[in-house]
This record gives sequence, C-alpha cells and structure tokens, in this order.
Amino acid sequence: MEKISKNLHPRNKFNQEYDFKKLIKHVHPLKKHLVVLPDGRQSLDFRDTESVFLLNKALLESEFKIKNWDLLPGSLVPSIPGRLNYINYLADLIQPKNPKDIKVLDVGTGSSIIYPILGFLEYHWNFVASDTHIQSIQHAHKILNDNPYLKKGIKLRTQENPEQTLKGIIQPNEYFDAILCNPPFYKSRDDYRQTVIKKNQKLHQEGESTKTNFQGLSNELWFPGGEKKFISNMIYESIELRDQIGLCSVLVSNKDNLKPLKAILEYHKIEDIKVTQMHQGNKINRILSWRLNK
Repeated sequence: MEKISKNLHPRNKFNQEYDFKKLIKHVHPLKKHLVVLPDGRQSLDFRDTESVFLLNKALLESEFKIKNWDLLPGSLVPSIPGRLNYINYLADLIQPKNPKDIKVLDVGTGSSIIYPILGFLEYHWNFVASDTHIQSIQHAHKILNDNPYLKKGIKLRTQENPEQTLKGIIQPNEYFDAILCNPPFYKSRDDYRQTVIKKNQKLHQEGESTKTNFQGLSNELWFPGGEKKFISNMIYESIELRDQIGLCSVLVSNKDNLKPLKAILEYHKIEDIKVTQMHQGNKINRILSWRLNK
C-alpha cells in the first residue's frame, strides 16, 4: 500500500495508508491499475492520469459517499488528500464560532467542485462556487444532481469576465466569511509547454518531450501574467470589496511570489497577513491569507 506523508494536516482523514481492497469495492476499474512495489506493497502508477482519477474517485465514494463523480474531459485531476489539506488549514484560519453559519466562495471551482464538496461535508460550510468556464459549471451541476443533498450547501455561479475573480460574483449586500482559490500557475500555453519540456528533460524522457500526466483546461493552467498577476488582481478586488469579505486565502505555488504579493497587502495596510505551509509528500504548497474584517 502507498503511504501518504504524515505531514498532512492532523485532521486529514487520508493521512494513512490507502486501503486498496476497500477502494476497489467502490471503484472496480481501479484494480487493473494496481502495481506491486519491490517490497511487496500495492501501489499505483501515479504518472498515469487515469490511475490518479480512479483513486480519487474511490476516495470520495468510500469516505464521503459521493456517487458518479466525474470530470469534464481534459480537466485537472484533483488530489483529494491535498484538497482536504487546504480545507483543514482554512478551518484553522477562519476559527468560526458556528461552522454552519460560515459562507465560503471558491474562485475557479472547476468541473470537480472538489473544494465545496469537501468543505460542505467536512465542516458544513455553505459555498458559492464560481468559474469562468461555462462547460465546467454545467458539469458541476450534473454532480449536484447526482448527489442532491449537496445542493443544500453548494450554489454555482458563472464568472462572465475572465479578468475578474471576485467582482461580478459577489453580489451587493452579500457577505463571505472566507474565500479560497487554487489559481492558474502558468503565464501562457507556451509557458506551460516549455515547463513540461524542461521537466521531462530532467527525467531523461525521450521521444514526446511535451507529454505529461499533468493535464488541465486552459483556464485552470494559465492566466496572462501567471500566478502572481492572478493573485494580485484578487488582492485589489478584495480590498475594493472589503466590507463584504472576512478572510481571503489563495494557494501560492511559487515561493518567490510571496514577497511582492505581501508587499501589496502591506502597502494597503492589511495587518493580518499569514503564510501557512502545507506538505504532501515532497511537495510544499503555501496558503497566503489576509483578513479584511474581524
């Protein structure tokens, strides 16, 4: 069995070995993707997109009873343990008096609506999930229809202006206790392509140098100006809408972006700024958060 890093949040229910026997009972096709490690343990080929998707589908079914969870073709395949990590740490940052009264906005929810699903089922938060990609929102509606109890806590909205994050989604007189976002990282399709080529060269792969198991729709992977520009826009919009927002949070993949982003917040006299590190295996992600209202 594959061990998950013990560095996951203490409340993360996936901070343990995968029980493949249990998971296969929920998603039978997962069985044909199992491999045996030299030490005799079962695992998966995590370079294979289909394997990763089936694993995460099985985790959702076995732990949260989510039925018929699927993705729009070509969408980013979310890591359920990693996504739950963000939700757990966000809960620590919010520190709510009554979790059931918490209202959260997920910016760029994708066809998986994974953050709202996890946040609603784990903490009973109420969600608005937004995305610029109409087909992703349509697909998300299908997931809600197949799991109607989720509709109690999850509402979907389409962001019509791809250059905006919060404006156009947050309605007049509407208040959100928290905002979460996993922003696009790359600056363009070519930036994404060149990064994949460099990564494969490091792995000494021959032939198709642009082939990768890391897939995603264009709006999930790149934004003009990249991660820093996307988050900068989000910061400025949050300040403009500050009376309607409690806590803002966003994942930051490139640690070099933290300093200039924090500088924007400090310039606008935002005092409660935090950087929270999240670990999953050898991967480190960071949550940049700032509080606009106490």
